[in-house]
Amino acid sequence: MDKKSGVLLAAVLAAACALLVFPEQAAQGARNGVGYSLNILLPSLYPFMVLSVFIVKSGLSEKLGAALEKPTQALFRLPGSAAASVVMGVVGGYPAGARSAAALREAGLITQSQEERMMCFCVNAGPSFVVTAVGVGFLGSAQAGGILFASQLLSFLAVGILAGLFGRRETPSAPIPRKKKKSGGTAQALIDSAADAAYSTLMMCCLVILFAAGMNLLRSALTSPLLSAACSCALEITGGCADLARVGAPLWVFALAIGWSGICVHLQVYACLGEIRIRKGLFVFCRLAQGAVSAAICFGLTKLFPPSVETFTNVTGPMTGVLSGSAPAAAALALLCAALLFSMPHEKLETDDAK
Repeated sequence: MDKKSGVLLAAVLAAACALLVFPEQAAQGARNGVGYSLNILLPSLYPFMVLSVFIVKSGLSEKLGAALEKPTQALFRLPGSAAASVVMGVVGGYPAGARSAAALREAGLITQSQEERMMCFCVNAGPSFVVTAVGVGFLGSAQAGGILFASQLLSFLAVGILAGLFGRRETPSAPIPRKKKKSGGTAQALIDSAADAAYSTLMMCCLVILFAAGMNLLRSALTSPLLSAACSCALEITGGCADLARVGAPLWVFALAIGWSGICVHLQVYACLGEIRIRKGLFVFCRLAQGAVSAAICFGLTKLFPPSVETFTNVTGPMTGVLSGSAPAAAALALLCAALLFSMPHEKLETDDAK
């Protein structure tokens, strides 16, 4: 047995022993993960995941690309068909942009290197999580949430433009081979998108529950609140932000953690990519780089617009992300879906499966 396999086996045995010795802590962590999945992940992310894939499968990304070709090429050196996926990477939540980029690659609209560059900056937290859950929920300040989201948006632009400078203009040669299906127009594209998003969302929920259980076990073993918060941020971003609020961390640390996003989100992104492979080392480096840029921007913004004192107060009770999965938010997402469907052109749109 080689060294790597030995270390992995030791880690698995340690995790199994921890589950046997501390079953209640693991169960409570899993329950927390289930609550997060039901209250935040499903209502706020699944509709965006459907829209992210539908934009590509329905052919809307190519139609929008004709109008957005010049700005997308100028800013990010990407084809116009990637514009909608770039926007989804900002407003749709962490994996939505990644899944949309993967759909572009599967359809043959972008190249492998272009998708890797998109992964450098299209993995961002959604405004509902940053402003509502972190700003209002964890920190008690909408202004702090606004500063965090502005920092993420500016770092997204900075890293995206920088990645474009190292890219070159390319033309996709051919789509990735896929099983052919009967073309059913817009209705079939919507059905395929819903099924695709359901599978990806289920994978993400399973990862969130797993990491929530593991992090709860880790908290019981760590006596230092600062060390616990650091480990939590490295592993899972929601619990990490809650722990940072409890120890009264400065706002730029939140920006760093949100830019890094956590290993749980990294695995969610890999799950969304399916059979498409990207360089994991480059992806991790870009997450660190975007986190660092976001933290620097956030530090500067807090000097220009000092948040209220309540931003840095500790969280005294258990926090959940229910605010970001509220009924008004769900209604707004439903209206967004309806607006997209009613705004589509009347002519029949064919899916890319026939290519």
